[in-house]
Amino acid sequence: MNKLLSFNKIKKITKGQWITEPDNPELIIRGGAFDTRSLGDAEIFFTWQGENSDGHDHIHQLAESDIKLIIVEKEVPKIADKAVLKVTDSLSALHLLAKELMIGFSGKTVNITGSSGKTTTKSWLQHILGDHRNLLTNIGSFNNHIGCPITILNLKEDHDLLVLEMGTSGLGEIEELTAIAPSDIALLLNVGHAHLGVIGSREKIYQAKLELFSHLKPNAISLLPAFDEKLVNARVDGERHYFGMGSSEFSWNRIDMDVLSMTQILCFDSPYGKKTVAVPRLGDYVGDLISGIIAVCYFLGLNWQQVEPGLSVLPQEKGRSTFLKGKNDVLILDDTYNANPESVVAMLKTICSLNMKQFIGVVGNLAELDEGMKETAGYVVDNIPGKLTDLYIGGDTGKILLPKIESRYPNLNAVYFDSIIELIEQLKNLSHKDAVIGVKGSRASHLERVVYALNGRMPRCELERCGKFIMCNTCKEL
Repeated sequence: MNKLLSFNKIKKITKGQWITEPDNPELIIRGGAFDTRSLGDAEIFFTWQGENSDGHDHIHQLAESDIKLIIVEKEVPKIADKAVLKVTDSLSALHLLAKELMIGFSGKTVNITGSSGKTTTKSWLQHILGDHRNLLTNIGSFNNHIGCPITILNLKEDHDLLVLEMGTSGLGEIEELTAIAPSDIALLLNVGHAHLGVIGSREKIYQAKLELFSHLKPNAISLLPAFDEKLVNARVDGERHYFGMGSSEFSWNRIDMDVLSMTQILCFDSPYGKKTVAVPRLGDYVGDLISGIIAVCYFLGLNWQQVEPGLSVLPQEKGRSTFLKGKNDVLILDDTYNANPESVVAMLKTICSLNMKQFIGVVGNLAELDEGMKETAGYVVDNIPGKLTDLYIGGDTGKILLPKIESRYPNLNAVYFDSIIELIEQLKNLSHKDAVIGVKGSRASHLERVVYALNGRMPRCELERCGKFIMCNTCKEL
């Protein structure tokens, strides 16, 4: 049984002082939140000064909620029947509480990072393991220095597996997270160009991702991609194993692909033996991610009969490599949830792997990568597939890429678009049954509007960038 937190234990760990004491100091409480608009079933609320607002100004909204404890950094008035604990630093308190819960956690911890594929891998693992383990994992891509410890606060007494997706935008962030939650199994998917402008160099990106192996439990398993020579030769503690194309342990190859059913037949070679699976996803990235997932399952002690059924019915997340049929029977690859250079190239290669006559890529602004786009542009340009017939690009990303692409690929129809509406009008003329259109952009670009339009639903919103990190179908402005 996992050891959870009581009011008194929280006070002791954080060295806080009661502003309002609880009625029952030994009561066990769990679940954390820091946004009054998104409480879920949390019982502990953390209040701090944000970049744009002071959370202390909003805690009166908790009066009618199920929150039992409010952690603050300054004096506040009494809030209904809520206990209030004052600490020096609320974020540090969150980290301390998460670390204490991990000390009392009796299950296994799987930590995952990589430049792309983290959320998909975590989601597929959750799907496969859900019937065999009592599993807790991050919601969505809630994977940073706040999201991971908040996730840990949701531990229950009977959870026996924790799967944490860990993201980073700088050195030291993943090291801090693994210090809170050391790995039994650490899975590094890949190292790309994301956040190059922020972190500073590819060498530092490798350094940041390799922090995943900074804190390992005794007898931990470290999993690295065999297709990256730099990672194969990296200094990593613990028992090392390799997955992906080229691995001698957990490898894969494609046997066949059926565009109509959006299925590829993959053969996985692992300690389970050679196993052929019909996987309902297209793209080379699928085999690499699944070979890593198979490695995790193997070292968690699952047998193949427990793993295989989940691979045949992988869950599909909206905007993550989803194939759709649009008007005039045009095939659409909706990959609009987010973007980085590697995932842009992967999207273009996926559409060009199909048996079609026209291959159209749409790449919106990579807003999260603006600072590093000049450095990463070379990677995108060098890896554009030869079968690509048309490429529509927008935003600052497009302004950087267009002249390089025109110079390198004179036969490619490369077009810069100034607005979503202009883009949609041009794509309508290219929609036919022998064409595939792949759409990719950062979350701020909200290019799912293009997908909606290709299905006959014209959006009202014409913003080039949007500050709402939500899907457009939930926005009243669409």
